[in-house]
Amino acid sequence: MRDAYVVTMDPQLGDIPRGDVHVRNGALIAVGPNLAAPAAEEIDGSNRIALPGFIDTHFHLWGSFARGIVADGDFDYFPVMSRIGPAMTPEDAYNSSKLGIAEAVNSGLTTIHDWSHNIISGAYADADLRALRDVGIRARFSYGFSRNLQLKPEQTADLADIARVKREWFGSSNDGLLTMGFASRGPGDTPPQVYQKEWENARSLGIPITQHAGRSIGEIKKFRRIEILYRDRLLGPDVQLIHTYNASPEERQMIAETKTHVSIAPFTASRLASGLPYLGDLLAKGVQCSLSVDTTTVGGNADMFSIMRLMLQLNHLRSMNVLEVQPRRILELATLDGAKDLGIADRVGSLTPGKRADLILVRTNDLNTAPFGNPAILLVQQAQPVNVDTVVIDGRILKYKENSPRLTPRR
Repeated sequence: MRDAYVVTMDPQLGDIPRGDVHVRNGALIAVGPNLAAPAAEEIDGSNRIALPGFIDTHFHLWGSFARGIVADGDFDYFPVMSRIGPAMTPEDAYNSSKLGIAEAVNSGLTTIHDWSHNIISGAYADADLRALRDVGIRARFSYGFSRNLQLKPEQTADLADIARVKREWFGSSNDGLLTMGFASRGPGDTPPQVYQKEWENARSLGIPITQHAGRSIGEIKKFRRIEILYRDRLLGPDVQLIHTYNASPEERQMIAETKTHVSIAPFTASRLASGLPYLGDLLAKGVQCSLSVDTTTVGGNADMFSIMRLMLQLNHLRSMNVLEVQPRRILELATLDGAKDLGIADRVGSLTPGKRADLILVRTNDLNTAPFGNPAILLVQQAQPVNVDTVVIDGRILKYKENSPRLTPRR
């Protein structure tokens, strides 16, 4: 790829206003101006920003088909999905997940965290994993939760099948695109003997743990999950807490002290009136943060550009300080910090030679992006999925030179 404005997200390399990216066998060989690669096929990067693909860190893919159903009252997300989930078949799960993955790739997401909380049996886990594999996206697949299991707090997740999935899908034959995690119900939804056994099992398998916590006022009126996990000495760098909008100052300090990660979903936070994220405060405390789609049934789209833009605006409202977090920092959350959260920053998240080639090209001369000045401002405050020209995952081109859509006139 030649002559792009290269935003490497590598602090040593920085931005290269007119740079090339050399890819061979799925790896980044070199990044810089005027690279010599005489035998390589060339992609024209002029009038485009080249940057690492976006990384989502929490996405309920199985519900993608239900977009347009969820509303308010009796049609709120939780009652709707609690009724639909148990009625789905593994084939439904495969097709719905594939829809969500396809939209994600089209929008410039090259890694997603499939937080699969409708695994009614092992066949549903296999269906989700087949969808991830068939599309070819990089992903973490987190297994544990299900809509049926949610009604059985005394019953542990299917620990035997979690071990089977790890063995069959994440063994020596795995090509490295997929990693595994444990999706926990956690304290409040289950008694201590259940969640402690599940977390012990996950750690014995060497898989990271992910947990919703502090999402709503209603939740913290019933229990303070972060405080419980801290008291039980379960928090740590292998734990990702999702949301945390209603975490107290003391709980945010607990997160920082234990080096626990936080994934923030600004669209569902605002749409479900969950609360304003404490992003600036968490970053100031040194907490590893990242961004998430959560679910397109609520957020509407798998659109990291809009997620970044809303995250910036919500933080302005929370802090009343427009200088606390700037667009470049938000862009880091959507790329390198997402990779750090998922434990794959040694492979992706920046255009660093030696890493895998996950990258996107974004046009800078479309109506909504021109004129081009500051790349971080363009990407965070102007761009949309329609501006994504090319998507490369592990060196394979999954989208190439997509034109802006046009309406076909009626005759």
